[in-house]
Amino acid sequence: MLMNEHKIINDPVFGFIKIKRGLLYDIVSHPLFQRLNRINQLGLTSVVYPGARHTRFQHSLGAFHLMSEAVKSLTEKGIYIFDSEAEAVQAAILMHDIGHGPFSHVLEHTLIHGISHEDISLMMMEQINRDLRGELNLAISIFKDEYPNKIFHQLISSQLDMDRLDYLRRDSFYTGVTEGNIGSARIIKMLNVKDDRLGGEAKGIPVSPVPTVRAGAAPLTETSTATAM
Repeated sequence: MLMNEHKIINDPVFGFIKIKRGLLYDIVSHPLFQRLNRINQLGLTSVVYPGARHTRFQHSLGAFHLMSEAVKSLTEKGIYIFDSEAEAVQAAILMHDIGHGPFSHVLEHTLIHGISHEDISLMMMEQINRDLRGELNLAISIFKDEYPNKIFHQLISSQLDMDRLDYLRRDSFYTGVTEGNIGSARIIKMLNVKDDRLGGEAKGIPVSPVPTVRAGAAPLTETSTATAM
């Protein structure tokens, strides 16, 4: 019998998410990662928004999916990414929130003072790395922003990171609040690299039409507005 090379998970936000068997699947299967199934993404928000019961596990898989799409998009534009780098940055985004405790940010500085969830995430990554016999060395280097090619850390933590793109979409979906429902697919398609920094192409920025001002109306200033006709 042929073994499927990927594990396929049906995500309500992004559809089918493929996880390649091997290192990435070993991370998802690890008990420290599986515990994220029991940690709410939005803490106590479900008291007001009853649908907001999604988990850090779901968020981590969603961020992983977007990272896979971002690597593919950059590669298609001629940005050379080694297979080892692609796998490492995918592993790093999978584990970026692994250190969250109960109710996520709500109790972050209550249960343990002076230690952030990022610090705990790093400790858990190092434990998983020991369990996997050092296979996460590159992923941890990227997570700590020690890897020379900085675009990989920027994909994990920056104004254009995959963490943010997922939680805006996911939190909007589960709360029913439409304001966060951004065009993540378009943003990823517009990603590019210049001077070793991650950025977006100019054509990816929507431009609002110039409003039409009626004859005799006051000119536009920083404190006045006009209605488009």
